[in-house]
Amino acid sequence: MTVEFICRAMQERDLADVIRIQAEAYIDEILETDAVIYARFAQTADTAWVAERAGEVCGYLVGYQSALGEVSPWGSEFTHKPDSTALYLHDLAISKSAAGCGLGPLLVNHALKEARQRELRAAALVSVQNSQSFWQKLGFAVCTLLDEIQQANLATYSGPAIYMTRELAS
Repeated sequence: MTVEFICRAMQERDLADVIRIQAEAYIDEILETDAVIYARFAQTADTAWVAERAGEVCGYLVGYQSALGEVSPWGSEFTHKPDSTALYLHDLAISKSAAGCGLGPLLVNHALKEARQRELRAAALVSVQNSQSFWQKLGFAVCTLLDEIQQANLATYSGPAIYMTRELAS
């Protein structure tokens, strides 16, 4: 019998798994501290999801409601912005044990469905670790229309960091 993955709202008890998965998925230069992860969850738990199989958390996606063209600097805390128009997908990571199982698209599509229900018009993110083609397959496109402040925020990410957006159909 094959056990299926499910997406569900992240809970505080999942944060140890989130921290473990982040360490598996990211290079050291972009690992975020436990304190930042806990603070973000406290502010934006309603836009944080996990994928699990048989009770094991195998991936996660953390975002927040924002505006197009606004980039959070790496390592900063964040909260939902007033008058939000977009869901900013800040952190997507999959455990090594579930790599190749389609959890990335599963979590992203789940988040985009939630964004549509909130009547948000778009989604945005910063692509890191050469993930641009992954995001393009999910309908995201490179956006270079960032002001000087947002360009400086983008520059806080290690390696090539690319701001990408996607319009959401109703």
